[in-house]
Amino acid sequence: MTKPVFDDEFKQGVVDYANQHPEESKVSIAKSFGIADSTIHKWIKDANKNGNKIESRGSGNFSSDEAKEIARLRK
Repeated sequence: MTKPVFDDEFKQGVVDYANQHPEESKVSIAKSFGIADSTIHKWIKDANKNGNKIESRGSGNFSSDEAKEIARLRK
């Protein structure tokens, strides 16, 4: 079974909803969006580190977009 992939827009929507509804538990928010509660906690934590914005470079273990592009060109 493959791991579900969520785009940044969806993640940002979930984080924004959680921030706008602090009285609602993260578990109930996660259930309403069909995601694991550990996932919502991670997204909120990541967003808090980045000014409440979700930003991702995509998959891969690269230190920057430039490193990812260099690896792609070398391939």
